Amino acid sequence: MWTPFSLIQGMIAADTAHLAVADSTLATRFQTASHIPAAKFWVVEDLWQWLGSHGIGPGWSNGLTFLAVCAGLALAVWLVDFIISRFVIRFIRYRVQRNKNRIGDILYKRKFFDRALYLAPLGVLLIGLETFFRGFTPELNTAARIVTECAIIFTLLLVCFSILDALNDAYQRSPEAQKRSIKGYIQICKVFLAFVAAILIVADIMQKNPTSLLVGLGAAAAVLSLVFRDTLLGFVASIQLSAQDMVRPGDWIEMPSKRANGMVLDINLNSVKVQNWDNTVTMIPIYSMVSEAFINWRCMETSGGRRFICRFPLDVRSVAPADDALLDRIGTDPATASESKAAIELARSSSPQHLTNLALLRAHIEVWLFRNPQLNHKMLTFARYQPEMTDRGIGFEVYAFTNNTEDEYVFDAVRRSVIEYVIACVPIFGLRLFQSPAGTDLAEALDGERQQA
Repeated sequence: MWTPFSLIQGMIAADTAHLAVADSTLATRFQTASHIPAAKFWVVEDLWQWLGSHGIGPGWSNGLTFLAVCAGLALAVWLVDFIISRFVIRFIRYRVQRNKNRIGDILYKRKFFDRALYLAPLGVLLIGLETFFRGFTPELNTAARIVTECAIIFTLLLVCFSILDALNDAYQRSPEAQKRSIKGYIQICKVFLAFVAAILIVADIMQKNPTSLLVGLGAAAAVLSLVFRDTLLGFVASIQLSAQDMVRPGDWIEMPSKRANGMVLDINLNSVKVQNWDNTVTMIPIYSMVSEAFINWRCMETSGGRRFICRFPLDVRSVAPADDALLDRIGTDPATASESKAAIELARSSSPQHLTNLALLRAHIEVWLFRNPQLNHKMLTFARYQPEMTDRGIGFEVYAFTNNTEDEYVFDAVRRSVIEYVIACVPIFGLRLFQSPAGTDLAEALDGERQQA
């Protein structure tokens, strides 16, 4: 039964058949055209004909022409490279040294100009292959072109590396570099660019579209995640360290689990480089800085004071009420005379009913601490004794902050002076430091008993 729809379907089927025939005809023509050898460049063609006119056979003429083209192209590439290395690079170095441009000096030290200008000989080589080698063996021409293109891609990668290194060097000279390091991000960019360059090189060698290789890499994502596990963990950890400002180059950190105690020298994508105080170097995986605990002394250095605590065990049996003789001895002894009046007033204000030699010692040490110019009096400073008593007596504690936060020797000298002064003042107040019996003490006791016997 005839219907309008059957007529339309017949017309569509006829058009589809005509299109199929046209497509097959075009494909056949393109396939035939691809096998037609390309014509030689006119200079190369003239040389080949000139050799043939002098009685040289076609095979020898073709070979000699090929050698002549290779020699000419090699001479052109060498000439360009000679001009660049002998004149252009020297001129750039002269201009950089004369102008004292910081950016230009950084780029020159990172070999940006050398690598960028190296693209010129490669460009000449690629143009020469495309122009003068037409009509020769297609396989050889294709292989040479692929090698040249891969060399250009690799050189472009090195140029990008030089730019990133120069950017990092310029950032390191800025005050902001003391607060945050960008070396991890620079390395991430390098890894990404190297990955892109590898894809382009492989695609060029295989003569395929790079997007098809990227689609194929999706199936290998699990393998890549295992291969680049440390890199991925380091990338996430570096973002966390930077966002939370957990550590900076120049910070003093302490990480007992990694036996690290020193200054942070460098923070990169995979590790944190720490120079310990004994001049050894510890490399800490950067993701360990996020997953494990560590101490950063930066806030101490910026606060203006470094804390120290000194503890002294006192013999409880030496604690006694303060009498006039003790007060006179404190006022006349050179070690305590200058602070005696203020110390006695402070001790009586804190212990008005029962004044003891222990209260006088605490008050005297506290007054002496506040008069010590090497201590930071704006921060918490006190001398106290522990309320509980143990088998090692009663604990006497000095809590203070030094003014110096950078020099370890100065800090230790201040702490030593406090310890020495407290030990020297304890006998003046009629107190004794608690000390476990040593071998000589036991020997003296036994000798005394023998003499009495």
